[in-house]
Amino acid sequence: MQISRNLRRVIPLVLLVTLFAASGANCNQWVRSYSQPRTLPEAATLDQIVGRINSNAAKVQSLEANSATVSTGALSVRANIALQTPRRLRLVASGPLASGPVLDLGSNDELFWLWTKQNQQPALFFCRHDQYAMSNARQIMPVEPSWLLEAIGLVHIDTSQPIEGPWSVGRERVQIRSRQASMLGDLSKVTVVNAWDGTVLEQHLYDPQGQLLATARNARYQHDPVSGAALPRATDLQFPTAQISLHLDVTDWRVNTIAPDNLTLWTKPVYPGYPDVDLADPNLRFAIPGAPPPASGAAPPGAGVPPAAAGISPSAPVPAAGLPLPRR
Repeated sequence: MQISRNLRRVIPLVLLVTLFAASGANCNQWVRSYSQPRTLPEAATLDQIVGRINSNAAKVQSLEANSATVSTGALSVRANIALQTPRRLRLVASGPLASGPVLDLGSNDELFWLWTKQNQQPALFFCRHDQYAMSNARQIMPVEPSWLLEAIGLVHIDTSQPIEGPWSVGRERVQIRSRQASMLGDLSKVTVVNAWDGTVLEQHLYDPQGQLLATARNARYQHDPVSGAALPRATDLQFPTAQISLHLDVTDWRVNTIAPDNLTLWTKPVYPGYPDVDLADPNLRFAIPGAPPPASGAAPPGAGVPPAAAGISPSAPVPAAGLPLPRR
């Protein structure tokens, strides 16, 4: 199954959703200006930091943005984004010539899907959440698209799981380490927090074998005047095992405006001429550029290598590369 050259650049929007070319970010946007009053005390405790993070996420049940830009390398597309906790997502991107949608990425309570207009072999890809962990789709989609909610800073730290820290990692920056349960097993997360106001600056997610799955970096936080939630306007997302880097810019988030019963928004679409292809199909194979397709059930390269041994640090850059191509 081949993918056209342009769509090789666009499809990363779906891979968790998800968003972000590190090369396109202005370094100045990652410098925090302390215009907001301090909301964390100096030398805040772990409980105070976690409480602040969870309190911010609890203020948001849904988000919408109709003026977002999603970029990968030199390619940028306009997109409408809708998010609703805990798993609902819709991202529809349009081409530069107003020719209608070119990409539709979504997730509901049961499954997630991906459609791109210009595939050489037309298809609408989908996968049930409860089948994702055992599917070959994980080789190109290291985390599910619904992780976008956490990637943009709506982080909930599970206080029933072990949490360590905080450690200072720079001026007004502290790091905590936590675990979260998943169908793959317990995932480990390193979270870098602004010690001034508790906003999440970086997240680094590791699988049970210690391999880095995803990194998200947030900047240009603004406070929603109604909900009081702090939300970033710029997000960089990197998936090192899939060699994908994406960037998301949002002009303005609309908070808690989606009705809970608006099920149409979260329904898998039908595009005539694009048959459904189940990513959990064991006959599907995926390959990272430059590497042969792994055998079914084979562990990804680097599995079992702890983060420290792999030379990964919370601020280490992850190189961007091409999109892995699905093959039959």
